[in-house]
Amino acid sequence: MIVVSFSGTSGGDVERVAQAIEIVAGRREQQPIVVVSALDGVTSDLVAASEAAQGQDPDRVASIIGAVRQRHEDVARRLVFNKSDFIDAFLRQLDQQIDEIKTILSGIALLGEITPRGRDKVISIGEKLSSVLLAYSMRIRTLPAQPVSSEELIWTDDRFGGAEPLMDLTRDAVRRVLLPLLARDRIPVMGGSIGRTRQGATTTLGRYGADYSAAVVGAALGADEVQIWTDVDCLMTCDPRLVSGARIIERLSFAEAAELAGFGAKLHPRTLEPAVIAGIPVRVLNTHNPSSRGTLITREGDPSGSGPRSIARKTGITIVHVASNKMLGVHGFLAKLFGVFDQLAISVDVITTSEISVTVTIDDRHNVEELENRLNDLGKVELLENQSIVAVVGTNLKRESIIGARVFEALRGMRFQMVSLSSSGLNLSIVVPDAHSERAVQALHAAFFEDAANV
Repeated sequence: MIVVSFSGTSGGDVERVAQAIEIVAGRREQQPIVVVSALDGVTSDLVAASEAAQGQDPDRVASIIGAVRQRHEDVARRLVFNKSDFIDAFLRQLDQQIDEIKTILSGIALLGEITPRGRDKVISIGEKLSSVLLAYSMRIRTLPAQPVSSEELIWTDDRFGGAEPLMDLTRDAVRRVLLPLLARDRIPVMGGSIGRTRQGATTTLGRYGADYSAAVVGAALGADEVQIWTDVDCLMTCDPRLVSGARIIERLSFAEAAELAGFGAKLHPRTLEPAVIAGIPVRVLNTHNPSSRGTLITREGDPSGSGPRSIARKTGITIVHVASNKMLGVHGFLAKLFGVFDQLAISVDVITTSEISVTVTIDDRHNVEELENRLNDLGKVELLENQSIVAVVGTNLKRESIIGARVFEALRGMRFQMVSLSSSGLNLSIVVPDAHSERAVQALHAAFFEDAANV
């Protein structure tokens, strides 16, 4: 049994749905459960429609919703070759969802505001539409697809826009609904990122919600594997736009994958949580390269040994340096300092400290002026903008003493501002000026992945 998530956005609608059908057909013997995100841009369209409703603009609402409906009908007609019985059945489902969203938008217009609960209800329609579209398109190719309401499966708390699944209730619901379908050789198809509260309100799971839903369902069923299909080879030895010789990483641990996700890989750490807890492998694959085995993410990672797995980069970083004699031997100073970051909701990436100074990096310019003003009460503050974090990500980096030497040898002649090895030994980060970061990535990739003796 596998759970398959489709969350890529490249290519046309018809091509994307057709790719998904072929992928599922090739995995029929593995008892797939399919999770799908909305068609590209539909979520944004639905948000725009809700804003138009709030702004009392019924003509714009009608235009947006009409375009969303027509787009799904056009895709369906092309995929099912205008066979009247399939089209008629799909259009009934389509109009049912469109009527639902019109009712919700009328309520928003009446109230003149969009509540978080109402917003979740609106944007959930995108995934509902795409799941019905995919299921009916699969049926025309003799795949016994069965659309399933995600609200029947995933129970959540009431944090609208970023709800957390209630796993005990979810596990019971998933098994009660999906196992009988699988026993009858059906292929369940569900919209991602959707759940419901105990009170019956629709919720969404936030960013990368389709993949998160897939991991939740996989954990609930004890699946053999969760497959995340996206539109790029997202887990590679470095960004292929920077190094043409970058290659797919065959195997990673959950911890290594989470580190890479922090550097922008199209896989959110939150997606991995249910799989980590349940010990279920996650495989990341590319819809444009379906023959590739992709990257397998497991609890143990690569059994062949420790060492670097990838070179990652994050640009647009600001270094914040705070120096103060008040730090020397004073209890609670660091708590006060990091309390300022917490109050302003500013996340910190790299941290280094000395007896009288603290240096951190941030990647969010929001509130940075207020941050500087508040930190001035604690010490002398210096900001250095336009920096990049270049990181060697792998396992047991602190135990491999030669790795640090090779990093500094590869970066010889380059100016860098900070060096930090994570306590977990998963990440050796070097902060360099943005202008030098591409060259730094290329040099480190050559040192660890392109020398035949090091592969």
